[in-house]
Amino acid sequence: MTRVEIVDDHFLFADALGSVIRQLEGYEVVGIAQSGAQAVSIARTARPDVILLDYHLPGYDAADLIPRLRQLSPEARIVVLTSDTTDATLMRGLRAGVDGYLTKERALDDVLDALSKVAAGERYLTDEQVARTRALSGEGTGEALTERELEVLRLLSQGKESQAIADELTISANTVRTHLQNIFSKLGVHSKLEAVTAASSRGLL
Repeated sequence: MTRVEIVDDHFLFADALGSVIRQLEGYEVVGIAQSGAQAVSIARTARPDVILLDYHLPGYDAADLIPRLRQLSPEARIVVLTSDTTDATLMRGLRAGVDGYLTKERALDDVLDALSKVAAGERYLTDEQVARTRALSGEGTGEALTERELEVLRLLSQGKESQAIADELTISANTVRTHLQNIFSKLGVHSKLEAVTAASSRGLL
């Protein structure tokens, strides 16, 4: 029997999902949490096999909560299920070590497919997410762009110069130049124009 914990502050959504999972053969819903504190409590007592985790919870982000859940249930597989479709959140979730990642716009069948695969020890990402993570990793050094580097890129694509970017982000112009050097290295480019072109072609803007 696969023990499932659902963590989502929208109770109607979580309860409806729990009702569907309870009807599946071989699955048991051991708890529904609406906060990070409740998620920790259920993980401690129920030792779930799979945790379906909303990324944004009151007072918590999944990236902060996942290490605690891993500590309490080392064998648990964690799937982020979120309405946040931004690249930054996707990359934070993957860096936190999630076993699956889905947005809530996906069909129910996709959610159940992810649950089945993750419970079986596989990792679950959609083809689109795989493509996005490859794009975010760049073709230069292979390192992923940070959230601040993505912010700099977006402002750069709007035609803003280094000082204007610095003013908007409340950082120094020297710091902006350092970010640009890192962006060039990670994307394998040599100019601002090339950086914007490469970022646009990879779906980062």
